[in-house]
Amino acid sequence: MSDFEETHSKPSAESELPPYRQTDTVSQRPSAKPPIWLWPVLAAVLVIGVLLGKYWGNDSNAATDESAASNSVANDQSTGSDASIEQSVLSVETVSPSQDDIGSTLSADGTINAKDTANVSAKVNGVAIERILVEEGDRVRVGQVLAVFDTDAMEQQVLQAQADVAEAEATLANASADAARVLPLIDIDAISKQEADRYRTSEVRARASLQASKARLSNQRLTLENAKVVAPVSGIISEKMVEVGQVAGGDPLFTIIKGGVLEWRADIDPKLVGDINVGTPVQVSLPGGDTVMGQVNRIAPTADNNRQITIYASLAANSKIRAGMYQTGEFLLGSTSTQTIPNSAVVSNDGYDYVMLVTESTTRDDRSMGRIKQQRVTLGERLGESVAVLEPLPSDSRIVKQGGSFLNDGDLVRVVDGVSQTSKPVQAQP
Repeated sequence: MSDFEETHSKPSAESELPPYRQTDTVSQRPSAKPPIWLWPVLAAVLVIGVLLGKYWGNDSNAATDESAASNSVANDQSTGSDASIEQSVLSVETVSPSQDDIGSTLSADGTINAKDTANVSAKVNGVAIERILVEEGDRVRVGQVLAVFDTDAMEQQVLQAQADVAEAEATLANASADAARVLPLIDIDAISKQEADRYRTSEVRARASLQASKARLSNQRLTLENAKVVAPVSGIISEKMVEVGQVAGGDPLFTIIKGGVLEWRADIDPKLVGDINVGTPVQVSLPGGDTVMGQVNRIAPTADNNRQITIYASLAANSKIRAGMYQTGEFLLGSTSTQTIPNSAVVSNDGYDYVMLVTESTTRDDRSMGRIKQQRVTLGERLGESVAVLEPLPSDSRIVKQGGSFLNDGDLVRVVDGVSQTSKPVQAQP
């Protein structure tokens, strides 16, 4: 009875919940355990899933590896292509060595002097200079008046001499007339022989006096003519040693360079004289960078006190040369054929000279390409914009004309069309 009442009089907590709460309560109960036969099925599905995952993963990795390999190959090919297409360093212009005739010369120092000179002195003494008609550097001709003396006294002396001549002529005429009248009387013994001789002597003396007067007149006229100083030769006035008012003496008044010919005199070592002959051309430097040509006209037969041989060379006319100048000159002994290259092609490094040769020439994309080879050279005399090569290069060598200092041995360069050495050079461009 008690059990029954206990059971039916006290409902459970679940029966007392509202209907809408019962569902939630039931869902919160623990689920029943799966049956045992389901475990093998789940294990099989798990294994299959793992296998499929590995398969799909391998395929994805293979695709990724293949893509990476492809990219790697592409990169390698690109790198190889870039490596095969090496970029050139510079664009250069090339020239070939030229063969030029270079003169063999012998340099020396010497003085410029007049070849021949003439000193002009006065022919009168004790007379002052009235006018000077020339100056130093003037070119004169033979017989030209250079200066004039004061001639007033001379003219008076000429007039006096003329009067003396007239008086002597009158005396002679009178003596001759007397002799003509008296001398016939000797035939009739009207006069003595002594008196006749006296008349003859007077006539002779009158005639001699007349001749002396004429001689003095000629001398005075000559003195008047000598009052004009004239040039004895043609040439150039090199020195004037007289001024207006100066009284003439025995010293020269002017110095004239005969013909205006100047010569260059140089002292040469006797060991080198054998290369010089009469007629050998010379070139003498002048101020301002000019030169004057000439040729050897004579060689001194003996050495001077310094054991040197003096060489004389006549020079062509030139307004810049003056006697007394000390100038350097060259004896032109002949010419030899020598290989030359432009000065701009030479690269100096560590005390040696080099040129950059372009070798292994190829054509790529219509461009001429080449490889640089550094070549050491031995240079000789510099001749303006060129320099001689003592150990010649092959005549077909292609030398970088300019900008070689920017290049290294083995560099790849692009060769541009060159121009002649006399034209404007093309600058090397990077």
